[in-house]
Amino acid sequence: MPQGVCGRERLDLLRYLALLVQTTRGPRIKRDVTEHQSGSYRRRVKMSRRSAKGKQRPKYPQRLCQFLLEECIKRGVHLHHPARATAVSTDVRDELASVRIESLDDGPETDLPCTRLVITAGVWTPAVFRQLFPTATVDIPVTSLAGHSLVVRSPRWTAAHERDSCHAVFATDSNGFSPELFSRLGGDIYIAGLNSTDTPVPKRATDAAVDPAAVELLRTVSSRLLRAPDDEVDLEVVREGFCHRPVTPSGVPFLARIPDATLGHRCSTRIVGGGVFVGAGHGPWGISLALGSGKVLSHLIEGSPTSIDVKPFEI
Repeated sequence: MPQGVCGRERLDLLRYLALLVQTTRGPRIKRDVTEHQSGSYRRRVKMSRRSAKGKQRPKYPQRLCQFLLEECIKRGVHLHHPARATAVSTDVRDELASVRIESLDDGPETDLPCTRLVITAGVWTPAVFRQLFPTATVDIPVTSLAGHSLVVRSPRWTAAHERDSCHAVFATDSNGFSPELFSRLGGDIYIAGLNSTDTPVPKRATDAAVDPAAVELLRTVSSRLLRAPDDEVDLEVVREGFCHRPVTPSGVPFLARIPDATLGHRCSTRIVGGGVFVGAGHGPWGISLALGSGKVLSHLIEGSPTSIDVKPFEI
């Protein structure tokens, strides 16, 4: 549980997670300290494992994102990509009237009329907010937890194993590296847990570069956790990944309305309570929590009752 959450807020956070996350059900098997040995490598590793069956099996984040994007476009959402928001404009009453975006392909700028504005830019949320509201008196305390990942396939994980269940393995070695391994339907195995808070955040997500040394470490750990024969790397690497995960000081994400009084000089909205909203700081669970977070934000935007108490998620 993230620090800084207690009492009723702690209960609200648990309800929130229960609402938004499809929890892994099934028996949890805890292993005592286990020794792995491969050549000169010998390290004591603590592991726990969870199994999931049927509808509780892990889903593909990439496929979910693609599905959601396709459904949004089918329903009339206009996607501007690649683009960046550069400024907001106000009307004669100093109320939010439009947001200006710049195409990163050919450079033209477009003003999009709006009375409400939602900023959900991951680790770039603070920079976007400051770009649009340079004199704001509130900051968005979201920072980066950068992490590498691999999607691999193993000759020891077959379709026959998937008929029984999929698994999640959480390990911690003596050096503090905490690899996490998840099997997915279709033969893929996802491994992550090699994280850093010191990696600089690039201006654009597409400029993030994979570190070959980190990838090699994950490959080595994957081979050992998946019981590859000594001194043999028999895993097929399907995809290498690197991303900047947005985190907050407390570990609790933000689903919040920004009060007009904090937007800065001569800028407000015509919405009672404020018409600028932020959703960010979900750490490595952003895709898992996206659907529920979007529902909560939609309630805030529409001014309707929310399905949970949002006070713990205010900035």
